Amino acid sequence: MSASEKTTLPLHLHLLPQDILFEILSKLPAKSLVRLRCVSKFFSALIADHAFGVLHRSLSFKLPSRAGILMAIIPRTPLSSAPVYYTINNFSEETLQANRLDYLDADEPFPKGCLHSSSDGLICLSKPNGDVVVCNVSTGQRVSLPRFQFNSPHRTQICSLLGFDSQSKRYKVLMIDRRRSIFEYKHWVLTVGVDKSWREINYSSHPFSPFDGFGCVGQSDTSVHIDGVIYFYNWLTKDDPPSFHIVAFDVGSESYSLIPIPPEVTSSSRVHCIGKTYCCSDFVFKNFALLQVDGGRLAIVYVRKRDQQFYMDVWILEKSKGCWEKITTKIPFNLRVEQSTKYRYTTNHAGEVVLLGKNNKQFIIFVCNLKSKTWRKFDIGGVKEFPICLLAEVRMYKTMDNVFFIE
Repeated sequence: MSASEKTTLPLHLHLLPQDILFEILSKLPAKSLVRLRCVSKFFSALIADHAFGVLHRSLSFKLPSRAGILMAIIPRTPLSSAPVYYTINNFSEETLQANRLDYLDADEPFPKGCLHSSSDGLICLSKPNGDVVVCNVSTGQRVSLPRFQFNSPHRTQICSLLGFDSQSKRYKVLMIDRRRSIFEYKHWVLTVGVDKSWREINYSSHPFSPFDGFGCVGQSDTSVHIDGVIYFYNWLTKDDPPSFHIVAFDVGSESYSLIPIPPEVTSSSRVHCIGKTYCCSDFVFKNFALLQVDGGRLAIVYVRKRDQQFYMDVWILEKSKGCWEKITTKIPFNLRVEQSTKYRYTTNHAGEVVLLGKNNKQFIIFVCNLKSKTWRKFDIGGVKEFPICLLAEVRMYKTMDNVFFIE
């Protein structure tokens, strides 16, 4: 640091040890840090330091005021299909207050179905024409990635999934490009802030896809990012009889692995094999999710009904044991209003499962603590001019205050 840079600092802050400065600045929200970064080169370098970002993020995980959930609602109106964004942060009140994020939808609107993934408070949006944007929910910062070029005349859908590589300290986007056949896919990767174009990557001959068997993008809660790995549900299988897997994409090595799903889950699922289809139930399309629960563990969540009573089954992957452990809890609320549509799931800062419901008047949130198997119910206020929409047109993610800059 030059002498001129030091002398511009107020109160001789440059004399403080870096760990003390980190501790002081980590108490500030991301929006304040963005403004502070413009004060001097010293603050800019300090706040952009990866170690500071890690400290700030770890604190954000623990503070309810910094962590919450993000809702992206697509109104069913003839004028616009652009999402409307809200955050919900305080789970201590009886009525949760939704806060509109005008800066996310104030500029160019994004079309329906473009939001597919979230990671550490960042969201990844893609357009049918190949445009991809990474956005920081806390600060509103947006980075437009190089446009994805379709090399095939049979363009159909694309799905972009965001993850963080702790080795390079960079975010990467995994792009899955569905071709003419529902079994023909190509996979691409772009390192944000580094790559000038998308890099095609090789993968196993086994077809991996987050698209369901009807060619639609799998629901937003069938993929999750945990500690540098993107997990998503694989809708395709070559096996006969069929067997399901979860695909684990390691962001750092850009490699895939398969995780078998518990047999009792796959026995009640709709699956698609090469050349044939097995239709058993609508389990996958309505009540299924992949989540990160308490302790950073991968979980499969499923809500079911039996004898007029609703239950939630949660299978948690115990990596050290190489198996899934199951938790079943009775839901003490009537979910009858949700039987004709898809549920929406996420988790909050405490690792509790958050279930989104909707009636004719408002959205409702049900929160389950897996350790105590206790449930809480919240009405949601603050959603202005309640949009006419189905839950299929709502995306919900865990979010947090993130100071990482994604240039």
